[in-house]
Amino acid sequence: MKRVILCLGLFLICQVQLVIAEDIDPEKRALIDTLLAQTGQSSVSVDEQFSNAFIQQMSMILRQSNPDIDPRAFVIIEEEVNAVIHEELVVNDSFSGMLYPIYARHFSSAELQKMIDLNNTEFGKKLIKVMPLITREVMQAGEALYRSLGPRIQQRYVERFEKEGIQ
Repeated sequence: MKRVILCLGLFLICQVQLVIAEDIDPEKRALIDTLLAQTGQSSVSVDEQFSNAFIQQMSMILRQSNPDIDPRAFVIIEEEVNAVIHEELVVNDSFSGMLYPIYARHFSSAELQKMIDLNNTEFGKKLIKVMPLITREVMQAGEALYRSLGPRIQQRYVERFEKEGIQ
């Protein structure tokens, strides 16, 4: 039930974002489209990534809840997830519709053009390629730091609870 509510909420947010996206100058929208394509965030690029993630999650849940399910069920899930996500992200263009107002709010047309120009250089191409890797490594390092601090934090608040008589 929570997933249904979450999906409905996401759908409604998409619809609101699409209304807002219509107010963006067509030239600026075209610049945003170019930037999204350069950085692998176009609807077509995200379509496959989104579908794969959704299929993996749904298949895992289905396997856990019903280990003896007919293998054809996974084929059906894949076909239907791919169809719905393609319709929404590519045909209805709701993903770009969500991104237009975000990029438009943070960047002027001149700034978008500068990013596009940068991305057309060798350095820009490298930047596009390595930034997701760097972001992933930073997140992993942050998670490791967080895990290492957990026992220390727990020890400190347990000692403090004991000191202050909290059980």
